[in-house]
Amino acid sequence: MSISIRCPGCEEETDHDIVRDGSPATVRCCECDHIHRITITIPAIREIPAIVSSEAESKKGVIELTDDELVNVGDTFVADVGDDIFGVEVTGIEIGPARRRRASVKDITCLWTRVVDTVIIRASLHKGATTIPLYEAVDGETAYTIGEITDVGGRQFRVTRIKMRDGQVIRKPGSYAEARFIKRIYGERS
Repeated sequence: MSISIRCPGCEEETDHDIVRDGSPATVRCCECDHIHRITITIPAIREIPAIVSSEAESKKGVIELTDDELVNVGDTFVADVGDDIFGVEVTGIEIGPARRRRASVKDITCLWTRVVDTVIIRASLHKGATTIPLYEAVDGETAYTIGEITDVGGRQFRVTRIKMRDGQVIRKPGSYAEARFIKRIYGERS
């Protein structure tokens, strides 16, 4: 078994092999072979309640985190919801009645999340004076690029701009974004 800690020999955080377990344990640096003793503390694992939202539906679940972690809005984790497991992004952090953008796991009472492993991509296809709304479930890591031809809802079109969830609009040819960060794709019939 190995752990990652600061080595007094090479003065950097490196992997160490545990030579002898105990309190304190004897460890050897994998980089410089320096042997020293340390007290190993294993952080407790907590199950943090989570609200997992997928489009218009929300369910209660849990996310397992260690006591020593810091959580930020935008971090991604795996959430257990009954027998299902989802890749989620943190959208809100509750500490009692207050909401924060960053918090220690010890203080968190609930995490608000949204599913990002599969998302509904929305597109507006412009054809003359007509706009056709399109929807399709895609993997959250699917990339869409300005200027490229793509397919959403069975229709092919050239992507002209992308509106992001944070309000930013991408227009530069060759720029791209992953589906989990996109609010809407705009395109023209190719």
